[in-house]
Amino acid sequence: MSVITGHNKPVKGIQNITRGSLGRSEARFLAKVSAKATFTTSESQKILGYKGEDSTQKFLKRLQAKGWIRRIRRGRFAVIPLSSGENRTPQLHEFIIAMELVSPAAIAYWSALNHHGMTEQLPRTVFIATNHPVRRRPGEVFGVRYNIISLRPEKFFGNMRDWIDEMPFMVTDREKTIIDGLDLPQYVGGVEEIAKALSNAWDQLDEAKLRKYAAKIGNTAAAKRLGFLMETFGLGNIEALRKEVSLASGFSPLDPTLPRHGKYNRRWGLLVNAEIKA
Repeated sequence: MSVITGHNKPVKGIQNITRGSLGRSEARFLAKVSAKATFTTSESQKILGYKGEDSTQKFLKRLQAKGWIRRIRRGRFAVIPLSSGENRTPQLHEFIIAMELVSPAAIAYWSALNHHGMTEQLPRTVFIATNHPVRRRPGEVFGVRYNIISLRPEKFFGNMRDWIDEMPFMVTDREKTIIDGLDLPQYVGGVEEIAKALSNAWDQLDEAKLRKYAAKIGNTAAAKRLGFLMETFGLGNIEALRKEVSLASGFSPLDPTLPRHGKYNRRWGLLVNAEIKA
């Protein structure tokens, strides 16, 4: 939207910080939905008492045009508070928005690593895990890029509830975040990033749960990488890990995001193609 100048002409690139006036029905509607983080078209239809969805959609489009709500994805919206200023963006944390993009959902991989304080790197993308294929991927929402990773249902576990601004969201717990990163290192910035997290946050991790997750994830390469890193850093009970997980024959790359050049580690069945310093 553009701000209106004294000549009644829009100035390109400048946002309009004034809003269209509200009718009574619009004001009552906003008063009801403002208490929620987001709302849907079907919820709107119930509040409005409209019989047809077309009428509801026209109502919502009018509120969007007036600058009172914004669409997050198809059929779901958020109210724009008065405090939003010129940006005209709902003041919702990106993790809360992530929960609205797919269901079920959990903040995962690099985003979870940062949330748990296990990396100083702040990813520009919000990583979300879900347990089913997603055809329509959101890309950017309100200027934030989201990456939805579709996992097999048996890999979707180890999630916990957390809160931001009194709003709940799901996130992988510390142990699952580590195992996820070893399973799919491309979503955490590579194995080196997970190696740092494992070493620095070891005292905060439940070793028994870590072993359990390494076996449950169903990727022997993740278990191999965990064992190699634990042994490299002198962490935990290596033999307990070897008894609990099944290590398939053959060699897996330590870091599949890097070229397959390096030394072969027969104990863990790894091609060590990344430099990990103890």
